Amino acid sequence: MNTDELNYMVRSELGFNRLKVRGNISVGDLVKEISKAINVTEEGLQIKVENKLLSQYPVLTPIKKVPQLSDMSVIDVIINPKYKNVPPKSNQQQQPKAQEKVVYTSSGRPATIAQLQHHDQNVHETKEHILGQFCQHGPTAKCVGCMGNAPIKDDKPLNKCNHGPGGKCLNCTPLEDEKKKQRKESSQLLCNHGPNGKCANCIDNGQIEAKHISFDQFLYDMKFKCRGQHQEEGKCNNCLPPTAISYKVKKDCKNHAPYPKAMCNSCMPPSILLKRQQYRHVDYVEFLNIPEMSQLVQYWSSKQKGEQRMGFLYGYYAEDPNYKNGVRAIVEAIYEPPQKGSVGGFELLMDPFERDVSLIASGLGLEKIGWIFTTINHDCFLSSEEIRMAARFQQEYNVVHPSKCKVSKFLTVVLRTKKDNPDEVLPEVYMVSDQGQQLEYDGIFQNSGRRKILQVRSPVSEDDALPNFIYEGKQVTEFEPDFFIVNVAHGYNPNSNYNILKIYDFSVENRGKQQTAQELKQYLHKHQKKPSFIRYSDFHLLLYLCKLIDVHTIINVCHFIQEEQEISENIQEMIKMYANQ
Repeated sequence: MNTDELNYMVRSELGFNRLKVRGNISVGDLVKEISKAINVTEEGLQIKVENKLLSQYPVLTPIKKVPQLSDMSVIDVIINPKYKNVPPKSNQQQQPKAQEKVVYTSSGRPATIAQLQHHDQNVHETKEHILGQFCQHGPTAKCVGCMGNAPIKDDKPLNKCNHGPGGKCLNCTPLEDEKKKQRKESSQLLCNHGPNGKCANCIDNGQIEAKHISFDQFLYDMKFKCRGQHQEEGKCNNCLPPTAISYKVKKDCKNHAPYPKAMCNSCMPPSILLKRQQYRHVDYVEFLNIPEMSQLVQYWSSKQKGEQRMGFLYGYYAEDPNYKNGVRAIVEAIYEPPQKGSVGGFELLMDPFERDVSLIASGLGLEKIGWIFTTINHDCFLSSEEIRMAARFQQEYNVVHPSKCKVSKFLTVVLRTKKDNPDEVLPEVYMVSDQGQQLEYDGIFQNSGRRKILQVRSPVSEDDALPNFIYEGKQVTEFEPDFFIVNVAHGYNPNSNYNILKIYDFSVENRGKQQTAQELKQYLHKHQKKPSFIRYSDFHLLLYLCKLIDVHTIINVCHFIQEEQEISENIQEMIKMYANQ
């Protein structure tokens, strides 16, 4: 049986109600659910979907066979004035008589007639009595027993509401806030840590409310504004993805002669109001390669932090249930390409091994998801040049979103010393906003020579049109780069059971120290008792074997590692032969 759920927005004179139903119900069942949602009997409802009456379909028709009843459709309901105050029959039957007094057993359930005939200490008149009988404190104290499920004092705010049980308005919002407050207070009574600690009892239930919402949730909220205003595949200003905006002159405008002979408002670059981006394409970064990051910091520290390092991050993306429509990036490995470091930064050198690194990563089920670099600067989160470099990386590694716009999930990770403790290094994770990425791609910026200033380039000719930048009502040509920075949450996962790569022992390439067959022999001896798919699950070992043998053989090894199967004896014998040379 197909039990997929469908979500609808029911729109009536009483307001909006969100309705969730099973995907296998009939049209008649849907009418009953709508009746319950707005608390009006079925006889008084005229229901339309995309201006088509639902009554035209037989009541036994499955809703999935009605094209207009797709997920997140808006259902319009017209209520007959004669039935406005008549609730559904099912609701009428469930309402207890005002004179009846409900009596509860010690389990919290209403007492049966037989139990009422033998009324004793196990039957109680109110739920407060049931919970309170187990308390060991005085009359003014509180505990989980008398607080967690105690009824909330109701000052009758719901008498002003005119919506069904699934709706909300300003009258009932304070009551919901009070319920959340009491649930939180009762949960915190179970905590056994200090005032600065946190546990599952004191963290708010549900999803995390972050400074930036996920991109998919942002698109959903935008499309919801114009739901029912145009066709699903149509677009308007409300649902146009922000990444589809270009800041170049449109030279192929069909309304007039080519620019600069003629121009109109639609082909000129739009003005830019400097403000922070509301959404982000990655909500959380999880580092599984803690030993490898520690080794990078140790190597950097061995150079007295006078030679900055960078590397590319390899991992994968997954859904993040802690955020609405959230995306999580999982980092498993770092590859440090040939480079030359200095106190102020680094210079990337030509890397003939770049293609093989990508092939090995792909064989493990990984992809390039970001870059990481070290710094000792504390004057800004990201300098103007670092933002421009991050924007170029994001543009290079963008993908096509289901909304058909190009987006990037490429991350920027900064390893920075603490200002008050240079020996302690902490990671910071950022992205450049879509607007900043597009401006860099369109060639709007130039090198300012200052870390804390982004500068708009000068026009190269009279026909070179550039967008206007507006900040606090004034046009500007230079500004702080922070407007284009998007913060990304991050954390570590010490549980290596989820890692594809489980070992981080082999030496890292491109650090001036040559990797040798003797090191390979020592490594194999150290991990000889482990299963072969674990023994060879070291990213830098695989890269060395790729140079030692050939890339296609090591790609086969990667497949065994990914599938957690023993590597073939022929390949293992070949590796041992090279190790004994």
